[in-house]
Amino acid sequence: MASTDIIDNWIPIEWDDSVITRVQMDSAVEKYGRPHKMTTATKRVLRSAGLAVNAGSTYTPDTSTNDYVTLTARKFNSLFVVDEDDLADADSVIDTVKTKGEDWAISYADSFDNACLAVSGTENGTTVPFTSVYKSLRTTNAATSYTADANYLTWDDDNVSFSASATGLSLYEKLSLTFKKVETGKYWSAADQLVIAAPGWRDALRNCLDSQGRPIFIQGAGGTPDMLWNAPIAWSRGCKVSGTNSQSPTGNDLLVYCNRQFLKRGDRSNGEILVDKARAQDTTDDTAVKIRVRKGFNVGHEAAFAALERITD
Repeated sequence: MASTDIIDNWIPIEWDDSVITRVQMDSAVEKYGRPHKMTTATKRVLRSAGLAVNAGSTYTPDTSTNDYVTLTARKFNSLFVVDEDDLADADSVIDTVKTKGEDWAISYADSFDNACLAVSGTENGTTVPFTSVYKSLRTTNAATSYTADANYLTWDDDNVSFSASATGLSLYEKLSLTFKKVETGKYWSAADQLVIAAPGWRDALRNCLDSQGRPIFIQGAGGTPDMLWNAPIAWSRGCKVSGTNSQSPTGNDLLVYCNRQFLKRGDRSNGEILVDKARAQDTTDDTAVKIRVRKGFNVGHEAAFAALERITD
């Protein structure tokens, strides 16, 4: 049997496709976010305000402004301990790592999505890893001329009106307005539109009908995604509002409509695992296993997003 001495450094999780597949399955930002390779702890990504196009033979200099969004890599980590009596050889270690890796993938996906999408606190790098979509939409940004809450709406589920109505208070009307916030701006793209929502929205969407009694939520089949007005839906357990980052957020369900190209995800390092056996001076025969990933996130431009929060009393 191979010795566990061969496992003495950080191992990329890419060796195990099942772990990566699980992350991709459960994390909307990992699956749909625009990736940016990070070779350092921070990276600046150009944010363009557009380019003026003029008709005629005279060239007029463009006056739009360019600035940057900064991606800062944050570490998401886990640690577990295994009795070495259960690890007779390297194959046993790999099997244990695989099982725990899949458990980690589920928790990490929820925690990462929550950090990127729905944490309401101010970024501090630890309990609030990033400035989330939710926080961005609720904060004025002079650099982009965005006013707080301009693209943020709420729907009180005590109002049981789901279908299209003239009141403007039904879920249909609120969803339509959420889409409009992005669709009427220059950052909308039919090819890149995406809805990210907490699974708690499913019951409400199933009950939502247009003025002719037709459902607006179409459940996917044969591996195709669920759809809302021709926009694919990515379901995320992390898309629930919380004050600080959590892998099990319990706040209100959030629905985000966006141009997914503006979900700026920084990849400093994908999942890695470090296995360390007990030393002679240790008082127990335990093998410690660390799992980590280093990721960055930022909103490319607030106008590419709109959010609808389901208020539950």
